[in-house]
Amino acid sequence: MLSNMDRSHDSIQSGLFKTDVYEELYTKARHLNKLSQSHINLAHLLMEEGLSKESLIVAHMAVKMKLKQIYLQSKGALPPEDVFYDDLICKTRSFAEIDLETELFLNTLHYIAETDHEVFLPRIKDGHLEKMFERIEDVLASLDVCAVSSSVKIRLEN
Repeated sequence: MLSNMDRSHDSIQSGLFKTDVYEELYTKARHLNKLSQSHINLAHLLMEEGLSKESLIVAHMAVKMKLKQIYLQSKGALPPEDVFYDDLICKTRSFAEIDLETELFLNTLHYIAETDHEVFLPRIKDGHLEKMFERIEDVLASLDVCAVSSSVKIRLEN
């Protein structure tokens, strides 16, 4: 049987382990947040240079990083390395309150960015790419609201 001193020591070690894990997850959430922001900034630069396909690929990467961040913060664990994009949306849908319209938009972005469907890009009319980017920015902003909510397990400060 453990003495009070041994139980106290185990409790302290357990608490330190939880603190270390929390700090590690916090750091990873911060990293994913910065990575998402860097990707969207780069995507805007690529769009300004007229590189439509490339800008959508990088914007898609920004959304993926943000979804991984939201998963980490809501579950208190990293998403599996081999998680598919649609599974990531599914696993964050209820917490992030992703509606059907947003999910369809994200899957369309994935379809264009992840495969060789450049046939759509020449038909993009003036202003349409900008509207897509506005929608991407709206999605990222709504996910940012989730990232600082009180219901997350790993909370980021602004």
